[in-house]
Amino acid sequence: MTRDEYERDVCARSGAAVDVPFKPDVFIGNWKPKVAECHANVDYWVAHHAGYAPVCGWLCYASFGPDSRGYTAHSVLRHPNGGLVDITPVEDRNFVHRWFIEHLGDDTTFLEMRKDTLINLTCQGNFPAPPLDPMWALQLYEREPEEGL
Repeated sequence: MTRDEYERDVCARSGAAVDVPFKPDVFIGNWKPKVAECHANVDYWVAHHAGYAPVCGWLCYASFGPDSRGYTAHSVLRHPNGGLVDITPVEDRNFVHRWFIEHLGDDTTFLEMRKDTLINLTCQGNFPAPPLDPMWALQLYEREPEEGL
């Protein structure tokens, strides 16, 4: 599967994203989940709690308008009762809803799709957003008379 095909699949399912509840007061001894370390946080929790399972996917981190969302690679927990829960804190205390799209497929595919600079993706409606074209933006630029360029 190519990255383009993968993004199309994720964006096609973006309307069914689940609002995963955040559990802020979890710890194991002196250990507490760390910001921006969701995959390690989930792995650590699973290693110490029978019945929990890691779930990889994509977390909505930004809205770029009424029909455009940014997603980042993320991991949450599947509770023994089957529900999802997020234990990873974020910097923004106003970040209330954690809209999550579950990865469908094996771990190898997920790791391949989130490597290097591909940790984020953008959906416009149910489709991947077109890549930013800086030349398009420059075509719309009109110099102010006093700029003297």
